[in-house]
Amino acid sequence: MRTVLTSLGAVTALVVAGLLALDAARLVTLDLAVAGLALAVGLVLFVVLRGPGDLGVTLLALAVGTATWNGISLGLPLGHLFLAVALVVLALTAVGRGRRLRVPRWVWPLPAALLGVIACSILFPIDRGYLTSRFGVPVDAATAAAIPSPGIANLLNGVRWIVPALALPLAVCLAVADRDAVRRTRLVRGLAMAWVLGAVVSAGIAVTDDLGLTAISAHFISVDVGGRQAGLTAQPNHLALSAGLAAPVAVWLLLSTRARERLLWAAATVTIFGGLFVSGSRGGLAIGLGAALVALLVERTGRRLLLPLAGAAIGAGTLLVAFFPTMLDRVGTELRLSGAESAAESDAIRSRIHSQALADIAESPLRGIGLHVMAEGHNIWLQLGASGGALLFVAFLVTAVGALADGVAAARTNTGATAGLARALVVSFGAWLAVGVVENQIADLYLYVPLALLAGLAVTARPAAGTPSSPALVRSSGEPS
Repeated sequence: MRTVLTSLGAVTALVVAGLLALDAARLVTLDLAVAGLALAVGLVLFVVLRGPGDLGVTLLALAVGTATWNGISLGLPLGHLFLAVALVVLALTAVGRGRRLRVPRWVWPLPAALLGVIACSILFPIDRGYLTSRFGVPVDAATAAAIPSPGIANLLNGVRWIVPALALPLAVCLAVADRDAVRRTRLVRGLAMAWVLGAVVSAGIAVTDDLGLTAISAHFISVDVGGRQAGLTAQPNHLALSAGLAAPVAVWLLLSTRARERLLWAAATVTIFGGLFVSGSRGGLAIGLGAALVALLVERTGRRLLLPLAGAAIGAGTLLVAFFPTMLDRVGTELRLSGAESAAESDAIRSRIHSQALADIAESPLRGIGLHVMAEGHNIWLQLGASGGALLFVAFLVTAVGALADGVAAARTNTGATAGLARALVVSFGAWLAVGVVENQIADLYLYVPLALLAGLAVTARPAAGTPSSPALVRSSGEPS
């Protein structure tokens, strides 16, 4: 897997560097056609270098690496396109070789509950009178009758959510099933590296756009973000969350790699925090810093660095304030902590939609009012209850607790890279569950990368043959791997 990613990374780096240089020199305008062509060229070159045998894993690495680039769409986001093809290739390979599919049981409750919510929305639709009166806006009978039924939105949002919640973990488990124990760990580690590098590219573009060196993000998103940067994501909050969740894995890679690779991961970590800063997201920066700190605390090497890093941070901050007295005001404004009307407006809107989410839960506590409101509450825990009621809330909780429990178990029972990666992924996934109190992203592909990689580690840690001691495995037909 390391060789695969090295080749992939080299080709991708050359293509991206060339495009950045052309854009900076204003010799070519980056658009979706150019981006698609660059990715196609990179994929073809990689297949030529490596052969077709690793195609499924390569496509999966591309899906994970571009998961954070949800601002780029070729009909579907790039990550979804790569994932769809990767899943088909990996499934056909597994069937052709008679491999056994093994998936942790905790993967299934969330997609099953989503299907249940979709079925309820079709068979037992919520009263249209309530739906049209949400947020206290009066609607007359004629207008209410003209409003389209939310049934299609429920179905589309359900499918959109099932893709990361089920298809991504299945693809990782299929890829893992086709390798021996040593190569399985390397594969999961390689996918984690691809995820971090994808977040770094997006964050790096946000930084260069903010400095005026490039204008790449403007080619892909048309939303006015008030000077904030979005990188290759659809919105600044997505940039912040994707970078913040990748931060603990980047810190682990920095601590665990060989000396000659540490400069790369140090630069990657700095770029991630640069992206967090220019995104202007208060929650994103807080969770990124918090997750990175926890990632340091859970590693022995990291704990030894805490005091030197704290001293360096305090010293650098003191010097910056001494030589640039307006720095604190600028930072506060950039992060919308002071002097930013958008922050107060955002807080007021969130208070209102929180109240509406609570009203939705009270209206239909068991199965919610439908997945068409799954991103309205700016609090994923309220959104779970509002869109899917107790059915979806409990299923999500079972999946989340199962993933975290298997991650903690992998960290305790393994040593070396596997244990360290498990700890970093637990921190990352836990960070999303924590920041979800103030964020609304709930069905995006990049959010479920840690969960999918934890599923891969759970399968890796268990014996290849199905035995009574492995109750969390689901088998398919075929010979044991």
